[in-house]
Amino acid sequence: MPTLKDVARHVGLSVTQVSRALNDHADVSAETKTRVRQGALEIGYRPNLAARTLKSGRSGSVAMIVPGRSETVEVELLMESVMGLSAEFSRRGLRFLLHVLGPGDDPVAALETLVHGGGIDGFVLTDPVLNDPRVASLTASGTPFVLHGRDRADAAYPFVDIDNRAVGHALASTLTTRGARRIALVGGPEDRPYTLFRREGIDAALATAGARLVADLPGPMTEARGRAAADSLPPDGIDGVIAGNMMLAAGLRAALPDIPLAVHDDRLFAFDPARLSGPLMRTEAPLDAAWAPLCDALVQAIDGEIPQVILPFQTHG
Repeated sequence: MPTLKDVARHVGLSVTQVSRALNDHADVSAETKTRVRQGALEIGYRPNLAARTLKSGRSGSVAMIVPGRSETVEVELLMESVMGLSAEFSRRGLRFLLHVLGPGDDPVAALETLVHGGGIDGFVLTDPVLNDPRVASLTASGTPFVLHGRDRADAAYPFVDIDNRAVGHALASTLTTRGARRIALVGGPEDRPYTLFRREGIDAALATAGARLVADLPGPMTEARGRAAADSLPPDGIDGVIAGNMMLAAGLRAALPDIPLAVHDDRLFAFDPARLSGPLMRTEAPLDAAWAPLCDALVQAIDGEIPQVILPFQTHG
C-alpha cells in the first residue's frame, strides 16, 4: 500500500509539505493542495484514519442529514449533491455519513442526537430556510458546519453560495432588454432565502425597466409543479416568465412552447437546456462547482476558521 513518502516522491515535495497539504493547512497554497491530492489519487494513497484520529482527537467523519423522499423534495438535485460531496470527501480521506430522515422526523433533533453521540467532526447543511433552526442549534453547541447557501443576508458562519440577488436581477434583465414588460415569476418556496434574495434582484431590475410582475407563484421547484404553474398563469398579456430552475422550466415549456423563459440553470444532468425549445435565457452556476469548496470550507471550519465563499455565475442569451 502506498505511503506518505511515496506520495512525496511522486509529486516532488517533502513529506511535511505533503502531510500539510492533505490535512488542508491554511499555509499551503490551493495549487499545492490540488497537486498533492491528485498525486495521491494517481498512486492509490489513502490516509490512515485510525492514526489520524489518535493524533488529532478527531474521528475523520463528517455527516449530512437529508429529508426522505416527498413531493416537495427535488430528488435529482439531492442525489447529485450526495454523490458529489461523497466523492470529494473521499478524496480528502474523510468518511462521509448520510442520515436520511423518516416521515415527520425533526432535522434539529436528528442533528442534536448525532452531535451528542460524538464521532462526527462536522456537518454539511443544505437547502436552508429563513433563520434556519439547524444553524442555531449547531452554533449554540459549537459544532463545526458549513451551509450550502445562507439562511440570512448577514450570515456569520461558514457557507458556500452564489449571489442570488444578482441572479434575480440578471434573469429579469434578460427579459426586459428584449422588450418584456409583463412578467410572471415561478420561483422556489417562500421560506427559502434564495427565493427572497432573487425576488429583491428581480424587483430592482423591473423597476429600472418600467416592467412589472403580473404573477408570483412560489413553491417546490419540480417539473410537475412547472406544468401546474403554467395552468395558473393569467391567460393574456404575459410576455416573459422567470423560472427558478431547469426542472420548473421543463414543466413550463411543455405547456408554454413559445413564451420567452429566463431560468437559473444548476446544470443538473437530467435537465440539459439544449432539450428545451423556444426562447430561453439562463443564468448558470453548475451545482458540481460547489462540492470541492464545500468540502474545503468544512475542513477549515473544523480547524476553527469561518470561510465564506461566493461562487460565480454566467448569463447566457
